[in-house]
Order: sequence, then C-alpha cells, then structure tokens
Amino acid sequence: MKKNKMMRIASVLLIAVLLSTCAISGTFAKYTTFDESSDKATVAKFGVSIEAPSTMFSNSYKDVATTYTAGENGDTITVQSSTEGKNVLAPGTNGTLAALTVTGTPEVDVKVTYSANLELTGWEVAGTPYCPIVFTVNGTEYKIDIIDGENAITNFEAAVEEAINDVTNTYDTNTDLSAVVSDDLTVSWKWDYEGNDDAKDTALGDAAAAIIELTIKTTITQVN
Repeated sequence: MKKNKMMRIASVLLIAVLLSTCAISGTFAKYTTFDESSDKATVAKFGVSIEAPSTMFSNSYKDVATTYTAGENGDTITVQSSTEGKNVLAPGTNGTLAALTVTGTPEVDVKVTYSANLELTGWEVAGTPYCPIVFTVNGTEYKIDIIDGENAITNFEAAVEEAINDVTNTYDTNTDLSAVVSDDLTVSWKWDYEGNDDAKDTALGDAAAAIIELTIKTTITQVN
C-alpha cells in the first residue's frame, strides 16, 4: 500500500518536472532572423611616373643668334665648350627646357605643381649687377631690372621662380597624363646677340666666371 502511494507521488513529481521543463523551455524561446553582405575593393591605382628633363643648357650651340639645337648632326657649331661635360652660354645662344615626360592614368584626381630654384652667381661687372639673360615662362618674359640696384639679381631670381611656382593644374580621375602634363609648363632662355651692352658682355666673357643654374621640381599629388 505504502509502495503504491510512493509510486503515485513519484509519478506526480515526474509530471511536474516535465511541465516545469516545458515552461522553462518556452520562457527562453526567441524570434530570430539574419542577413549578411559581402563586398571587396582594390586600392585605386596611382601609377604615375615622372621623367624630368635635364636639357636646358648645352656644351655646344649652332648658328649663333638662331634657335638652339644642341649640335644636331650636320649643324655648324659656333659655340663649343673646351671641357667635356661642361655647359656654356654666350651672346646669341638660347635654349628651351625639354618637355616633361609623365606616364600614368591614375584612378584619382591629381594636381600638378612646380617648385623652382634659380641661382645666378658672378653676374656682375665692375661691382654692378649685370645679367643679359632673358627667361620666358609660359609666354611671359622676365629679365633683370637695373633699377633694383644691389637687389637686382635677387629680385630677378625671385621673379622667375615665382612665375614657375605659380603654374599648377588639376586633372580628373582616369586622365592619361602623358597627353596633357607636358603642356603645363614651358621655360626658355636667351642671350641676345644684339641690343645689350657689348662691353659688359665682353667683361663677362673675359672673366668666364658667371654661372646660371635652374632647378625645377615637379610634384603630382592626389586631390582629396
């Protein structure tokens, strides 16, 4: 009798446990849904290469007072350096900075800028600044102004540098730079055969000490 009673109690407890388990299970049930996305990207191509020209002065020139061609085959050379590898200039000579070579079609907008440094050393006659060289930057001529007195050379250098530094251009993404950048900047120089002070020109030639050096840095930068 007692055993049957215990069995009934055990059965009731089992049923209670099962009911409790179902209740607990229902308590922790939840709604759920999901989605996912996937994408990928590659770094945008820059791929720009610059080859800066070094040809502006030469160790030889043809036909004084005509266009400089640095001694092409068949030319009559009328100005010639006596030292191999040494560039020279004289009345009647002139030159043009060779075109910049740029390759690449960047997948970003880019800006092209220039930074110039012009150094004129020894361009004095009897202690007074004298430089017959005329620079042309994108069609505008620049020459020494003797009114500037002792600052004439410094101001001349600054004027040419500023003219070059002011040149800047921006190109849209996927522009073939090889077709456009070479036209951004043109720089040329000349020492006229006529029209200058012959005595001072001769004094510069006798001293053979005046030096001119122009450095131009080209920078191509992504536009933010």
